[in-house]
Amino acid sequence: MGRTPAAVMLVLALVRSASAECPAECVGGGTSPATDCLLEFSGVPTTDEACSDGNPSCDMDGVVNGVCTFPVSVCINVVGDSRCSVHGLSGVPVVRPTRSTVARELATALASLDPTQAGCTTPGLAVPLTASLTGVSQTVARITITASAGRKRDRNKLRLTCRPSPLAPSLAGVLDPIFQTRCALPACHGSAPGSVGPALAAGDVHAELVGVPAMNVPSLMLVRAGSVAQSYLARKILGKKITDRTPRMPQGCPKVVPAGGCLTDGEIAAILAWIQTGAPAN
Repeated sequence: MGRTPAAVMLVLALVRSASAECPAECVGGGTSPATDCLLEFSGVPTTDEACSDGNPSCDMDGVVNGVCTFPVSVCINVVGDSRCSVHGLSGVPVVRPTRSTVARELATALASLDPTQAGCTTPGLAVPLTASLTGVSQTVARITITASAGRKRDRNKLRLTCRPSPLAPSLAGVLDPIFQTRCALPACHGSAPGSVGPALAAGDVHAELVGVPAMNVPSLMLVRAGSVAQSYLARKILGKKITDRTPRMPQGCPKVVPAGGCLTDGEIAAILAWIQTGAPAN
C-alpha cells in the first residue's frame, strides 16, 4: 500500500541556523530561565498542543490522513536570550521515552544538528492516530528532552495530542496510493495473472472491498462500512483476530519487509479512519 500525502513520520532534520523567530517566538519548555536557552521550541505557541487530523491551522499538510503533523521545530543553543548565558551543548539532547516512535524520530532529527552551534530541526513532527480493532482514537505523545552543557541541565517536556477528524480520508487521494504501493504487487493484489483478490491495482477499489464477504471468513466483510472490528481488512493489517490463521498483511511484516514495504502507523490509521467514517467511495 502507498504512502499517504502527509509525512507519517517526523521530517528528518537538516541543520538550519537559528532565525529571527528565536528567541522572540520560541517557547521554553524547561523549568529554569537560566538554562532554557539550551533548548527551546519554535512553531507552536505552547509545549502542550492539540490538533485534529487535517485541521489546516495546526496540521501542516491540512489533509485527513491518520496523522497530525505539528509545525514544531526544536532549537538548541538559542542566541539572544538575555535570561540565559549558557551556550554550547556537551552532546546531543536525550529524548525519552525511547519506546515512542515520535520520540525516536525527534532524537534522529536532533542528532543531525551540531550540538556546539545554534540550530533548529526542520519544522514538522508527525503524530499518528492510535489504531486498533475498536477504531482510531486520539494519540497523546508525551516527550521529555534533556539538553546538557557541562553540569547545566535543561529538561523540557512536550505534549502533542492528535485527534481523529469527523471527516473520512479521501479514497482517491489518500488510500488508493497506499493500496497501490503496498498491496498491488505482482502475485499479491495486482491485476496481472497470478495475482489474488481483491484487486487493488486499478479499477474500483471501493467495489472490491466494501460490502464484499471475505473469502476465507464469509461471516466478515472485507470492509464493513462503519465497523473496524467487523472488517476483515482491518484485522489483516493490524494482525489481530485473524481467525483463518492467515498471515498479517502486507505479508512478512513487520519482521520481513516485502517489496512494497510495510504499512506505517499513519497509513494503518488512515485505512481504519476511512472504515470508521463509513468507507465512502469518494
